[in-house]
Amino acid sequence: MTVLAQRREGAFPDGINPSRARRTVRDLYTGPTLTAAALSAPLLALPDAGDPSALPGAAPLAGIPETVARWAGLGIRGLKLFAYGHDRDARATAATAPGNRMAAAVSIVKTTVPGMAVTTEVCGCSWTDHGECVLRTDEGAIDLDATYQLMGTMAVQHADAGADVVSPTAMLDGSIRAVRQALDDAGHRDVGVNPNLAIHTSLYGPFKSLMNTDPQSGHRRGLQLEPGRADRDTITQARRWINEGADSLTLQPVMTAVDVLVRLRDDQRVPIVAYSTSGEWGALRALGAAGMVEYLGMLKRAGADQVLTFAAETVAQHLEEVRSA
Repeated sequence: MTVLAQRREGAFPDGINPSRARRTVRDLYTGPTLTAAALSAPLLALPDAGDPSALPGAAPLAGIPETVARWAGLGIRGLKLFAYGHDRDARATAATAPGNRMAAAVSIVKTTVPGMAVTTEVCGCSWTDHGECVLRTDEGAIDLDATYQLMGTMAVQHADAGADVVSPTAMLDGSIRAVRQALDDAGHRDVGVNPNLAIHTSLYGPFKSLMNTDPQSGHRRGLQLEPGRADRDTITQARRWINEGADSLTLQPVMTAVDVLVRLRDDQRVPIVAYSTSGEWGALRALGAAGMVEYLGMLKRAGADQVLTFAAETVAQHLEEVRSA
């Protein structure tokens, strides 16, 4: 068989494939699997007495400038901001109080690194004394109108402080429409709305423990997707969110839902954020930095436009070291 015939048959002399053999050609065809620009980091704004060592990205307000400046120096361009609520009550009053921890944290980030893309969590769980995402009537039912009002007011406050994107967390039909309308009415038409597609999992545990967002009774399964139906229900919910005015989506967790990410990417053309949640951090640490790069790179191949991960700083540092070597 001639060399030309071998090439046509997919066989190469001595087992060498020229498209892989030389580094210059490999680099030309493939490029990097993952870059720091594809990573976003969770930033957890804690009270001064909080434990900043519990999870990467946890910091009191005074520690935020150093944290975000370090991330920016590594090439990380986005973060999602969560705040430990204070003065909690049944109606989440502090969630919309002037100068609360979330609004202050947004302002600090934007003052420190104006070019950092800031997404904020819009949810009642950090601000209610019962730890639930929604407000309830005296009879215990979800108070839809009050919850919509709360989420819309929070979103506007975050946008006023400088947030680029708001992320309604409670999977409550109608909430995305309410948030989008509130932003538009306040003149924030260019602020994005990125709702969660949250699958019920144990992988939220470390975050809920640190931020004290576990509900006092019951669970949130009625406001989350069931794992056994996530492959179908995620697509249905994503379409609802887009119809209500969402312009991007976050899927969480991803370690146990890569199949869902692939299906979601096939169905949607909007930007998708894959959130590697707090419960994944322990497993990622065991992989080491190189293993983290492979895992997060796989999420990019599976369809994520951005990967939100507690490993962002570790991975970005590793990528810089490899690039400089």
